[in-house]
Amino acid sequence: MVLEQLGRSLDNALRKLRRLPQVDKDAINILIQELQRSLLQADVKVELVFEMTESIKKEATNTTLKRAQRKDFIIKLVHDQLIKVLGGKVAPIRIKSGKHNVILLVGIQGSGKTTTIGKLARYYKSKGYKVASVTTDTWRPGAYEQLVQLSNQVGIKSYGNPTEKNAIKIAVRETKKAINDGHDIILVDTAGRHKEEKELMKEMTQIESALKPNEVILVIDGTLGQQAYNQAEEFSKSTKIGSIIVTKLDGTAKGGGALSACAATGQSIRFIGLGEKLDELEEFQPTTFVGTLLGKPDLEGLVKAVQDAEVDIDPDMQKRMLHGKFTLEDLYYQLKSIKKVGKMKQLLTMMGGGNIPDVLKEDAEKNLERWEVVLNSMTSAEKEDPKIIKKTRKRRIAIGSGTDYSTINKMLDQYNQMKKFMKRFLQMQKKGKGKGMPGLGNIDPSFLNKLGKDFKF
Repeated sequence: MVLEQLGRSLDNALRKLRRLPQVDKDAINILIQELQRSLLQADVKVELVFEMTESIKKEATNTTLKRAQRKDFIIKLVHDQLIKVLGGKVAPIRIKSGKHNVILLVGIQGSGKTTTIGKLARYYKSKGYKVASVTTDTWRPGAYEQLVQLSNQVGIKSYGNPTEKNAIKIAVRETKKAINDGHDIILVDTAGRHKEEKELMKEMTQIESALKPNEVILVIDGTLGQQAYNQAEEFSKSTKIGSIIVTKLDGTAKGGGALSACAATGQSIRFIGLGEKLDELEEFQPTTFVGTLLGKPDLEGLVKAVQDAEVDIDPDMQKRMLHGKFTLEDLYYQLKSIKKVGKMKQLLTMMGGGNIPDVLKEDAEKNLERWEVVLNSMTSAEKEDPKIIKKTRKRRIAIGSGTDYSTINKMLDQYNQMKKFMKRFLQMQKKGKGKGMPGLGNIDPSFLNKLGKDFKF
């Protein structure tokens, strides 16, 4: 998870607050100190940290709410202030269906613009758009070849002219070609430039003027931390920035500084990049992002992931799952469905497990793979009625799957736990105390929640 250390620190601070019998001035002061320490370690600007925490302290101290309501009020204060500092407003969507959309990417050299073109191409292609890429970078050796390679990986057409040295001519001619070829979205890459490189900044302004793009996106390196503010400010003077993409946020301690700096410019963050792979790009929703930091489930994100995966499960099997009468064969297909939706690490984060250590999430992923191998080594009778799996059968399954007894025992134990849980879930629904989450397709949501909250992977 992005800013995992910050998330753990914030979660610990709020957990301490929840456990207190009453919230007095001393408790508020301790919370404020822990918030300040956590945000400063994440490289959030000192002035922003103190402005935020002073606002929280003032409202928390002056509230006249009762004890029980006071804790929730303070936690909401923290939540709302974090959204303001780390995210700001949601970036508006400027893509128009049925029309040709030109998106111009700008940023300093090394910020990850070209890789981001590939990620955006993959993202928009998955939404059904016909996407093309254009490179206007005449400065960096191999820039054209890199974009062609990335475009081929995504399966889109790329445009450019490696022999032409005039970036503005390339931009106009190649973009027109892409439009004439019937593409819905044309992603235009530009040469990396620094605020002190006046000629390059002028060239960027001229490209924008010639193309009149639907949107200019500024790509910023997340490892810059607070320095991201200066970059965003300078680029916004030369071009009309519509939104920002913050890259390289995976594992950087300066991510808080970069996000807060972008928010401080008044520009909205549209996406965040979480690695080099083309699927490691996420839409940025400030409320969801902060909620994940604080350990809240991202149910909308989970619903969307399931829907995008187009998982199709037999309705009869779903009924068996809900009534706690499912077989190991059913479990096998549920595991396959989960793997289709996404990595377990990502799903656990969506289910409010963002503060679970990465090593445990990785163990969960490995166990799913082991379980699949074990299930493939079982007979139909064993999958139908796991009670018959005794010592002799376990020995045969272990040899056939190349696993040990503990893996088989753990899988059977989790299977039994899940059966019990499903029965309890059904009883709660009958009493009207619990409802499934609508929109999750054919994957039972309680099954996913069980994996995220109670299963000991």
